[in-house]
Formats: sequence, C-alpha cells, structure tokens
Amino acid sequence: MHNLSQEEMDALSFHEEVVTSDWIRLKRKLFTRTFLGLAITLTRSMVMISNPKMYFAIVYPTTGVGVDNLASLVYPRLLIACIFFAIYLYALKNNLYLRSLSMTAVVIVVALFWSDMQVYIIGGFSQFTAGIFFSLALRLLLIYLIIANYIDIRR
Repeated sequence: MHNLSQEEMDALSFHEEVVTSDWIRLKRKLFTRTFLGLAITLTRSMVMISNPKMYFAIVYPTTGVGVDNLASLVYPRLLIACIFFAIYLYALKNNLYLRSLSMTAVVIVVALFWSDMQVYIIGGFSQFTAGIFFSLALRLLLIYLIIANYIDIRR
C-alpha cells in the first residue's frame, strides 16, 4: 500500500492525457466516435470515387483535370487521412498526446469544411444537388464527432 493520494499519482503520470479514473469511462465513447469518423471519411471518399461527376461540376469546373482523373486526386488525400486516423487511434490506445491531436483534428476538419463551403459559395448553389448536400452533412457530422471527442478529452 502506498501513501500517495490520487492527485499525486495523477501528477506523477504526466504523460497520460486523460486521468485514469476518467479514461476508463471515456475510452469506449472516444473509440466509437473515432471509428465513426473513419467510416464517414471512407464513405465520402468511396462516393467521390464511384460517382465523380457529382463532385466534378462544382469542385473542379475550371481545372484541366478530367473526370477520370478525379480518383487520382482523392487517393493521396485518403492516404493522408488514414495515416492521421492511425496516429489518432494509437494515441487513443495509449492515452498519449490526445489534447494536441484532438485540437489538430478539429482544425483540419473545420478547415476542410470551410474549403468545401468556399467552393460551393464561389461556384454558386445552382449545382447544389442532394448528393452534395449529403456529403456536406457527413462533413458536419464528422465535425460534431471530433469536437465531441475534443470536449470529452479536455474535461
């Protein structure tokens, strides 16, 4: 039996981002939200690859990229997203650097949402179809999940 209080033990385990008592309670919710976020990202990418004409008219109307080459633009972004999710899952598994990675994830997803909105505003909402709306709704759901993770980690 040791004579250290729980607060002293928490101070000694400075490498942990979430204290052990809260970590047991939050771990399942954080993993669930992260896997949902990964599923949303993969779903958006697969829809873009399988139906490129839906995105091409709004997102890339003035570029020299053909509809057939749109998938080649999606794959590197998907690879970067998967690497980031792998790092995030490793941090969740080991309870390391969660605050920094959660804040980075929030910034990245909100920046991507803003870039989508810029394209839709500049391109006009005349070509805003139900598929594009669904894609935007998935992006908003991803923002919610990542912000919910960040808030739970910061508590």
